[in-house]
Amino acid sequence: MRAALFPGQGVQPTAVLEALDHDDPTVRAANEILGFELRKRVAIGMRGKRKELPTLVAQPAIFVASVAAWRRADERDERFGAVAGHSLGEYAALVAGGAWSFEHALCVVQIRAAAMRDACRAGDGGMAALLGPSLQEVETIASESGVTVANDNSPGQVVVSGERSALERCAALAARRGARSVLLGVEGAFHTSAMERAAERVRDALDHVLLRQPQIPVVSNVTAAPYRAPGEIRKLLIEQMTARVRFRESLEWLWSQGVRNLVDVGPGRVVSGLGRRTFASLAEHREEVRV
Repeated sequence: MRAALFPGQGVQPTAVLEALDHDDPTVRAANEILGFELRKRVAIGMRGKRKELPTLVAQPAIFVASVAAWRRADERDERFGAVAGHSLGEYAALVAGGAWSFEHALCVVQIRAAAMRDACRAGDGGMAALLGPSLQEVETIASESGVTVANDNSPGQVVVSGERSALERCAALAARRGARSVLLGVEGAFHTSAMERAAERVRDALDHVLLRQPQIPVVSNVTAAPYRAPGEIRKLLIEQMTARVRFRESLEWLWSQGVRNLVDVGPGRVVSGLGRRTFASLAEHREEVRV
């Protein structure tokens, strides 16, 4: 069985730009809804030495590029037994699953991006990836340094969030344990209590959109299991703002359902890389995994 994966915000800007075709009908529709040319905003956001696009640009751009890619796959009659997205990617996954319209989802994504940008400005937070240690080891380091485990991505890759000073302590503790830390180019401490006010704005936005039961399983970041009802989608998308992204466990659920082929839908190849590492740890033989 095949599953489609949708990326989150950590996609290289060049990959996002390449994925936004001027002539793509989804991109054109997004430009009408947003009131500006998305591809041009991405090009402007790439100026300087930024590792990632600004949140206000990155989220709608990656979402639109992901849905455009999904629609092209659908036109080719590609079939998937389940879908999952990493953080922001869950919004595109829910479009793919038929849970809501592209138009409604894009409006919520735009509000989400602005709310998270504003929350970032209110603090001095950031995120860092810890490479090598297990989730349990990272939880210990996080507790000792005052940061929060934000993303459980794959075996050997866990992301923490917190204030910049706490992230420095975390990096030092990780180094003493033989782990490597990489500061991410994001604007704030995503998936922590620092996003509580942003979550309130997302809650208000979700109150005005129509949600349906997905037609195929859509795995939630919060529960690492498929959504069961429209009301649960609204509840968990709000919780997702401050909760841990349980992506490794989501991939493990896909594996348990017989998924062996993962297709990265959208810009970049970040999520398929996480899938490859997770599936490899689950497989008896690496050659069983096709990504």
